[in-house]
Amino acid sequence: MDLVLRIKSWLPDLETCAQPRYQAIADAIGAVMDGGQVVVGEKLPAHRTLASALRVTVGTISRAYARLEEQGRVMSRIGDGTYVLARQVSNELPQALAQEPDSTLIDLGQNVIVPVGQDQALAQTLLEISQDQAAQRRVLDYQPECGHPWQRLAIAGWLRRFGLSGEADRVAITNGAQHALACLFRILTMPGDAVLCEALSYPGIVALAQQMRLQLICVDVDDEGLVPESLEQMCRAFNARLLFCVPTLHNPTTATMSESRRQQIVEIARRQHLHIIEDATPAAILAEPPPALAALLPEQVFFVCSLSKSVSPGLRVGMVQAPRAWSGKLAAIIRANCWMATPLTVEIACRWMENGVLQQLLHAQRLDIAHRRQLAEPLLQGYPMLSHPGSPHVWLYLPAPWRGTEFGTMLRRRKVAIKLGDAFTVGRTAPPHAVRICLSGTVDPLQMEQGLRIISSTLADGPEGYFTSA
Repeated sequence: MDLVLRIKSWLPDLETCAQPRYQAIADAIGAVMDGGQVVVGEKLPAHRTLASALRVTVGTISRAYARLEEQGRVMSRIGDGTYVLARQVSNELPQALAQEPDSTLIDLGQNVIVPVGQDQALAQTLLEISQDQAAQRRVLDYQPECGHPWQRLAIAGWLRRFGLSGEADRVAITNGAQHALACLFRILTMPGDAVLCEALSYPGIVALAQQMRLQLICVDVDDEGLVPESLEQMCRAFNARLLFCVPTLHNPTTATMSESRRQQIVEIARRQHLHIIEDATPAAILAEPPPALAALLPEQVFFVCSLSKSVSPGLRVGMVQAPRAWSGKLAAIIRANCWMATPLTVEIACRWMENGVLQQLLHAQRLDIAHRRQLAEPLLQGYPMLSHPGSPHVWLYLPAPWRGTEFGTMLRRRKVAIKLGDAFTVGRTAPPHAVRICLSGTVDPLQMEQGLRIISSTLADGPEGYFTSA
């Protein structure tokens, strides 16, 4: 959906609104951001375009954008436009929410994990590092671009769970998966190149493609992910040489490719000389993830993973297993980009891999997901959805006559946040009338239950009476 229409859907009647017009417009744009309908780095409509659509003056839009800039929500570039920034979270927020529980937003939109002892594990590991002189030298000194040999060996061993070879010399360590994706795009593409991806995809890849001036081409998806016939058609139509995909626990749908589907995708890639960037970050939570595409086609698949969706987003530890022919180029781009991943966080993650702490944290996370799913299933029973037993996500198809934006607006009024299909839609294709619900978006499972009850009752009530035609 066009961004102007999204803003209008959140906007009150400016003729009767008690707020100044610029403030109401700024608040509406902020609501669109909070609802996940724009991504970091996305450009807001030009002043004149939005002013014309909302029937206000250009000066009003300028004041609205200035207000958002004061709040740290956007950044204006002279002669270029106004861009969305990452939301800054106040350190005082938890205390403020604790004082006003009735106004607390139940956030089932954020793709986060819950605390299961990461803080205690971190405290113990930092103590161990402080008493280990060799470790202290590792974390305080320069490291090779792809990581210290011991760290690469530890990560290579952990990646065997995905069916990979465990060759440490093919592993590169990065500052999170997003950094890994940016490095791979730099060595595999040039501005203007066509990059294939799922029609519904990770918003971070959309933002990255925009910044690097790449053309994202949608490939149709079904309940197993990429549709092979669509992939082959797009390869030929656009002469594409790169595919980004999430074969296991796809974000947002949780679709997971069967073994036969994986074989089909690999065969197409082989015939079309297609390189694949496989993002396995969501799959890290699984006790026994299915074999990676990189295990089936190691010479053409770049395997990317991190711990951000399974253990800790703050560690910022990403990992790439690259085809051997590309290892040198990847090392060079990491060196030019940041010289090396942060040694301290990599040391912590690798120790957890070696001493069993990582496995304990993953097991605890899986138990929490299972508990939340057990609570959620009766509340969402009867509604069409996609999900996976190991995923904290539910991809809910909205029954008619609900539309995504209307549903998100109504839930927001009822103090529940979810992610709309708009946030994951690539290009200008129509977004699906579906939403992603993250069961671990709130730490308290009872609060999650309350949010799901609100979602269920809102679905049952229907949009009639809440929205009228203009």
